[in-house]
Amino acid sequence: MSASDDIPTTIDGTLENVKHKYRISRVNRLVRNHSVLSAAMGAVPMPPLAMGLILANNLTMLKRLSSVYNVKFRKDIGKAVISSFLGGCGTVSISGRVIWGLSTAIPVAAPVISIVTTPIIGAATTYAIGHLFIQHFESGGTFLNFDPEKVKGHYAELFAQGKEELAKE
Repeated sequence: MSASDDIPTTIDGTLENVKHKYRISRVNRLVRNHSVLSAAMGAVPMPPLAMGLILANNLTMLKRLSSVYNVKFRKDIGKAVISSFLGGCGTVSISGRVIWGLSTAIPVAAPVISIVTTPIIGAATTYAIGHLFIQHFESGGTFLNFDPEKVKGHYAELFAQGKEELAKE
């Protein structure tokens, strides 16, 4: 039994359309589940450990997405991409600066702020990365031709959308 055997067919012969809708539903569910998991991991009270768990969760998500799209998974490229978004796009570095600034002024505030912001950042980052790769793989892309610099603006939009989605949960 192959993976396509469990995909329903329609009488009017729109099998490709049904396969596409099924795949999109599957990958959206996968990204949602990993986003929720990242939020839970972000609640770990040790921020470096929390970020490591979120990174590992994102790598697992990318591996699963690449499997759905039959794209060879590249752990090295996956790590580099995730790290560029976690650090280079400013979400974690801005949060880190805010936490550091408040911790020097009010030492008790840093852990509280970290426990509140890290789950949000983790979930929104996972959501954005997941949806960027869905779009990239849908257009025939691979890990080798993914360019984080070209999608930073779109990443920021998806990051904001991810925060909104988290608020609905």
